[in-house]
Amino acid sequence: MKLWITYFRAVAAAFCWGITFVWYKVAFDGGYRPYEIVFLRLLLASAVLLIFMSFQKGSFKLEPRDLLQMIGVAFFEPFLYFVGEANGMQYVSSSVGSIIIATIPIVAAVGAWIVLKEKLSKLVVGGILLSCMGVVIMTLGQGELSGSLKGILLLFLAIMAAVGYGIAVRPLTLKYSTTTIVGYQSIFGMLFFLPLFALKDGSHFIHMQHNSEGLITIAAMSIFASIGAFVLYTDVIRKLGVAKSNVFTNLIPVFTVILAAIILKERIDLKTILGLGLVLGGLFLSQIEALLGGKNGDEEPPKLSAETEPARS
Repeated sequence: MKLWITYFRAVAAAFCWGITFVWYKVAFDGGYRPYEIVFLRLLLASAVLLIFMSFQKGSFKLEPRDLLQMIGVAFFEPFLYFVGEANGMQYVSSSVGSIIIATIPIVAAVGAWIVLKEKLSKLVVGGILLSCMGVVIMTLGQGELSGSLKGILLLFLAIMAAVGYGIAVRPLTLKYSTTTIVGYQSIFGMLFFLPLFALKDGSHFIHMQHNSEGLITIAAMSIFASIGAFVLYTDVIRKLGVAKSNVFTNLIPVFTVILAAIILKERIDLKTILGLGLVLGGLFLSQIEALLGGKNGDEEPPKLSAETEPARS
């Protein structure tokens, strides 16, 4: 696969995740709650991916030794990540939440270095830090800084879940197709969310007045984010590794701000523009070695070895 295709997929995945934050507002305005939205997204994604998998020979095939790791992938993300993010954002301002979530590339890079033995050059580290700084500056221009310890701890749970997901899914990307991985991830994730949905929001969902705009928005989130973004991003992790892939997640708030300005008519100020520039500069710096023909250029991804494969519980 050409390197520019990998970068296109990374940017497209960030765009799909970025627009969901705008769609969340539409779904919330339609009366839907966080667990209802996530569960419906995963339910539809599971149904669609099951149909795709039935047409792809061998898609359901999963080695018994990989079953627990696949379940672990789904437990980290979408389950644990959305539990931490959805609940944590209720106790902190959007600015604080964005700043905390922006540390994912840093923590992921350290985790990949420790667990997967991914090498981190000075350019990659510098690019990650510059990109995260851009998110912080961009976010500071959007609102107040406030939050409780409970909210911050829940958001750090989301961060650890995102890092755990990247580390757990990386070896699987070298063995299975993206459809297989995202299909099982959606199915297991939906099953994890089923008790929470039933206990917390089941009664509300049954008795609420449903509306077409909210349901269509949730369906779009399922197709673009729960399916499209993860299919794209899984390929990016396979090609670039965990550290370099996670830098692209800092594009999510960039796309959210731009789309919110276009769709919701929200204002973009000078701080936002400066932060956006730093995010893009950090992305370029973190990928410059590959662009100049470094290790993660057009070579085939490495095969699994005992050294790179995380321990299975």
